[in-house]
Amino acid sequence: MWKYDLGTVADLADDTPTKGRWKKRVQNAVHSYWSIQIDSLTPLYSTLFFLRQDKYIPGKILPMLSLEYTARESEPLKTKIRLLTGTYMLQTKRKNFNQFDIYPTCQICCEENETAKHFVLKCSALQSVTQPIMVDIERQWEVITETSFNTLLIDEQLYIYSSTVGQL
Repeated sequence: MWKYDLGTVADLADDTPTKGRWKKRVQNAVHSYWSIQIDSLTPLYSTLFFLRQDKYIPGKILPMLSLEYTARESEPLKTKIRLLTGTYMLQTKRKNFNQFDIYPTCQICCEENETAKHFVLKCSALQSVTQPIMVDIERQWEVITETSFNTLLIDEQLYIYSSTVGQL
């Protein structure tokens, strides 16, 4: 009770809330606590860099997860979530943390090192998936800003891409 600032047991004994009021009070306290915690931790963790604050609403399901998925779609969904949260282990990172010989080359297309830039923006094997989304993003960007999307830094392009994919 102290963690979520719900008062003391003595306070509850003096003024016992109804079930509905108590449920609402606990829910609001928990959501408020975790919103503050996540907001304060976001700058400290690189894995939370792409977390969109306006899309994260405590108690609500992210748009990507709100759809009904079958068992067949669960594996790609895990990869999407890891990509969006920045916890997907790319080959270049895996190579640094492994004692065995791991090649940093992308295992999907085998063309160049698997970095976030390559995986999301340049992997030829994933072009059929990413190209329609990227064309739409670039078109909207140029209409809104009257500048080319390609002039942005790679981190900014990845952020915009992950924000758009998170809404799907």
